[in-house]
Amino acid sequence: MNWRTTLLTLAMGAALLGGAQAQTRLITLGTQGGPMPSATRAQPANALVVGERVYLVDAGNGVAQQLVKAGLDHRHVGQIFITHNHDDHNADWGALMGFQWATGRRQPTHVYGPAGTEAMMQGFLAYFQPNARIRMADAPGMLAPQQLFHAHDFKGNGEVYRDDLVTVTAAENCHYAKPPDGTPVLDRSYSLRFQTPDKVVVFSGDTGNCPAVLALAHGADVLVHEVIDLPLIEKAMSAMLPAQMARAYMRHMEEEHTTAEDVGRLAQAAGVKQLVLSHIIPGREEPDSVYLEPVRRHYLGPVTVARDLMAF
Repeated sequence: MNWRTTLLTLAMGAALLGGAQAQTRLITLGTQGGPMPSATRAQPANALVVGERVYLVDAGNGVAQQLVKAGLDHRHVGQIFITHNHDDHNADWGALMGFQWATGRRQPTHVYGPAGTEAMMQGFLAYFQPNARIRMADAPGMLAPQQLFHAHDFKGNGEVYRDDLVTVTAAENCHYAKPPDGTPVLDRSYSLRFQTPDKVVVFSGDTGNCPAVLALAHGADVLVHEVIDLPLIEKAMSAMLPAQMARAYMRHMEEEHTTAEDVGRLAQAAGVKQLVLSHIIPGREEPDSVYLEPVRRHYLGPVTVARDLMAF
C-alpha cells in the first residue's frame, strides 16, 4: 500500500467515523400535554441525540428519570431548550441540573428559553442553596452550582444557539393570545428548529394554528407537533371544573392549541418528511385513530402518535 492509498483509506475512515458520530436520533421522553399528571405518559420532554451529545427540548416533571429509562446518561445533557414557561414544560430543568451536579457532572449546563428563564435560574439557585451547602460540606472541593448552572433568555426570533453539531432557530408561535381585556402579553412561546449534520428536526412547542410554525417547519425531516381533541377535552373539563372556568379553558384550547386536522394541513403545506404527534391532550385512553384519521385527510407522509420513549 503506497502513501496515497494509505491517506485515502484514513480519510475515508475518518469520514465514516464522523458520519456515525453525526447521526441524529429523536427520543420522545414525555408526551402528555398539560399539567395533569398521568400514569401512562410523562410530561413534555424530548431528547435530540446527535452523535454522543444529548440536547434536551423541554423538561417536564420527571425528565431525569425519563432520560435514564431511555438509556441516556442524565449527566450528558449540556444544553436544555425550553419552548415556553408553562410548568408542564419547565418544571424539572432545575432539578435535572441539581441531580447532574450531585452525581458527578463537572461541566457547565446551559438552559435557553423565553424571557423569564434567567430569573427562574436565580429562583432555583436560592431553592437549591441548603442542599448545596450540605453536600459541599460532605465533599470539600466541589464547585458551587453558580459556577456550573447558566441560563439564557431568548432575545427574540432567529438563531438562539450554535455549536459544531447543531444550529437552533426560534420563531415565536401562536400560544399566547391577547387577553379579552386588552392586557399586554408579557410572555412569549417559541417553536424551535434544529439543524444537525444529517437532519432538520422542528418542535412546535405549544401553539395554535400558526403561520410562523409553517415557515419554520418548511422541508423538515421530522416535525414534532402538539395535538388536541376538542370534544374529548370539553367532556373532561365539564366533569372536572366549574362551568365558568371550563369555558375559559376551552377558549384557550380552541385558540392556542392545534387540532389534528390543522396539524395535518400544516405538515402537508410545509412539506415535512415525517410527522410525530406529541403533547397529546387529553392523552388518556383514547385510540390513536382519534388523531391519525384527521391528520391523514390532509397529510400524505408518515405520521406517528408518539408514546413515551419512542425513538425516531
